Amino acid sequence: MRCFEHPSQKRLLRFISPIACLISFMVTDLVTAEEAWLTRSQQLLNTLQGQAKPAWLENNPHQLEARQQVLELFNTSKPLTDLKFGTEQSPMGKNGQPLKMLFISFSLGETTLKGIFEEASGRDDVLLVFRGPKPSQKLPALMGDLKRLLKGIDPVPNIVIDPTRFQRWSVASVPDIVVEQDRKSRLHVRGVSSLSWLDEQIKAGKQGDLGTLGDVGEIAEIDLLEEIKRRMAAIDWKQKQQQAIARFWAQQKFEDLPTAQADRDRSVDLTITAPRDLSAPNGQRIIRAGQTVNPLDKMPFGLCLMVFDATVPAQVELIQHHSCQDKKARVLYLASSMPRQDGWDSLKRLETTLQAPVYLLTPDVRIRFQLQHVPAIVEQVGKHLVVHERKVRASQGAPS
Repeated sequence: MRCFEHPSQKRLLRFISPIACLISFMVTDLVTAEEAWLTRSQQLLNTLQGQAKPAWLENNPHQLEARQQVLELFNTSKPLTDLKFGTEQSPMGKNGQPLKMLFISFSLGETTLKGIFEEASGRDDVLLVFRGPKPSQKLPALMGDLKRLLKGIDPVPNIVIDPTRFQRWSVASVPDIVVEQDRKSRLHVRGVSSLSWLDEQIKAGKQGDLGTLGDVGEIAEIDLLEEIKRRMAAIDWKQKQQQAIARFWAQQKFEDLPTAQADRDRSVDLTITAPRDLSAPNGQRIIRAGQTVNPLDKMPFGLCLMVFDATVPAQVELIQHHSCQDKKARVLYLASSMPRQDGWDSLKRLETTLQAPVYLLTPDVRIRFQLQHVPAIVEQVGKHLVVHERKVRASQGAPS
């Protein structure tokens, strides 16, 4: 979980010194749990309905599937040489050098394709471009077909699967040649696949759109980008949001604590021993190695933690009516458990009852404050923190 600066914490954060670091170390996990839970719960409760997909839904399985498709596209859009098809040389086209792109498809026939591969072999200024796999064909199967046609050709020509180039140059049929220089079309011709013919035209100074000079055919492969867009558009995001909400509570691991069987007060000593010298930004030593420090000597705790099991109404009632000794302390409600079936609705009702945000108890906070039973109240008494464990009576009312 991530935390952000809360206005009430500015008093703590303004001390830029090792002492502040020690205090921060004590409360970091608490603030982290608090702010992350606030972000998640309030965003869901207040903005989910009718709004765009929130960022935390990025980890839903359909979004992951889409990302995998994009990653698959990215990987296969690299030259096949990068995929261990042959040498590691890359096509030209940089630093003002022209790049001769030949747009091709399996619709040209394997014999024609093999001839193109052989002619492009060893030419770093030529890039052979496919748009994607054939309908219903997986990318690994396409790779297998290419490997079969490339067998015996050494070095392997530069081949990419890149639908973006098809879109950029409006390629709607094959073969199609675009000579690109400085990201602009220097020469464009359709119906020709001969690289030797192309070289002659460039040598003769031909430029511009030469039109269609031979037979062209349809592109047998799908536009991989359009396919990804289609799949994304077909996703019912509202349903996925609801499923994600349900999964959160089903998968949430709670810090379950046993119910207190008796009233008990325990003192928590926050005194620590510095493992090394701690210095201020100006180099002045503040704490020497081995020195014992109690953070509460430098700064008050300023919080009153109410820890309870939100699935037990009697604990909620006790916490609701309990008051802290320090009336200026900021009250923080931490639930060790929440109902799984209607978690978000229960959270909303609970926050309405307590008239304050409620956060989940985290393992680090439980350990840091030595929490053993619930309900429990953690607050500062003198130079120590005291954990008040309270037994829930059969008929719980406001404690005296």
